[in-house]
Amino acid sequence: MTTTLTRRPFGNMNNLEIVEAGPHHRAVLRHLFELYAHDFSPMTQSDVNERGMFTEDDFLLGWWDRYGDTFHPFLLRADGRFAGFAWVEEGSYIRPKRDHHWLMGEFFILRKYRGKGIGEWFATQLFARFPGTWEVGEIPENKDAQAFWRKVIGRYTGGRFEEIVVDNERWEGPVQRFESRAGR
Repeated sequence: MTTTLTRRPFGNMNNLEIVEAGPHHRAVLRHLFELYAHDFSPMTQSDVNERGMFTEDDFLLGWWDRYGDTFHPFLLRADGRFAGFAWVEEGSYIRPKRDHHWLMGEFFILRKYRGKGIGEWFATQLFARFPGTWEVGEIPENKDAQAFWRKVIGRYTGGRFEEIVVDNERWEGPVQRFESRAGR
């Protein structure tokens, strides 16, 4: 299902769409995730496998069935072209066995589209789509992501968020926690 949420122009782009990804989008998500993993490789020290891939052939296979209502992947299109992806999950980085908040599990914008406000728009649309408590975490090495999320969440909440440095079995690094309301 494709949901067009706005026709707000960004620079020379006229149409941004958020696509609810299903199992038939697995190949697209995998290809975009490869670019995401490549961007992360200097921080994670990840290497490609023997086939030259960061991911395995079973990437996301069965996730929709296995995780049901707790896994919500999305694709972003800019003027009909894929520009990024995100997946929203249910859980908690801060108190993993106790809280069930919304998590920005993964978030990626292709380099060509960065710095244009598209990532902020995409993130805030997802925040509004899933009202409640949110947690967004970044790995300690990813200073650019930390700055991005502090800015985006700060604007979205009017500065009403807390940042907690987490070190537990689920997460290690800064986490921003805040409240989202539907249709904000």
